[in-house]
Amino acid sequence: MSSIANSGKNMARLFFAIDLPQHLKNKLELLQQTNPAFMGRAVNPHNFHITLQFLGSVAPDTVDEIIEAVSIPGIRPFSTSIERYAYYPKNEVGCVEVSQGNLKLKDLKNHISRCLADAGLHFAKDRHSFRPHVTLFRECQALSEIEQALDLSFTVDHFCLMQSHQNHKGVYYEVIEEWDTYEPTVKEQFFGIKD
Repeated sequence: MSSIANSGKNMARLFFAIDLPQHLKNKLELLQQTNPAFMGRAVNPHNFHITLQFLGSVAPDTVDEIIEAVSIPGIRPFSTSIERYAYYPKNEVGCVEVSQGNLKLKDLKNHISRCLADAGLHFAKDRHSFRPHVTLFRECQALSEIEQALDLSFTVDHFCLMQSHQNHKGVYYEVIEEWDTYEPTVKEQFFGIKD
C-alpha cells in the first residue's frame, strides 16, 4: 500500500511526540539561553518535545482515522532523563539527548507504528535510527566539544499527536490529541495499586 503522507496545500503536518512538562521546558529554555555549545536559530521553548514518529503532511480527513487507530499501549509511567548535549551535523541540529528511558520510548514508538499499520495507515519509514532528543537549535554549528553533563529527569505518562503550524511568527506546535501510556485496571484503581 502506498504512503498516505504527501505534500500540498491544506495538508496537516503531523507527528507523534512527548510534549514536555512546563517545568522541564523552563529549565531547557535556561540551558538554551546560557548554552556553551551551539550558535544557531533557537527553537521556541513552547515547541520543546521528543519526537516519537513523524508522519509528514497528511490530508485533514485522515486525522480522525489516525486518532481512532491508536490505542493506549499498556506501558506503565516511566522515568526519563536528559543527561547530555549532542550535535547532529548533517541536519545542523543542536540538542539534548535522552539517556534513561530510551527503550520505553522506543516501545511507545513501535506501538504507534503497529496501531497505524493495523489500521491500514502507512507512512514513510524513518531514515535514521531512533535517538530521542529535544532540539534546542536549528541551522546551528557546534562551538566546541560538548562535555557538560546534564541531569534533567521527568516522568512519561502520556504521549500526543501534534500538528505543526506555520505563520508570520514562525512555527508553532499544537497538541491535537493525547493518550495515556497505561490504563489501570478496575482493581488497580480501587486499591490504588501503582506497580
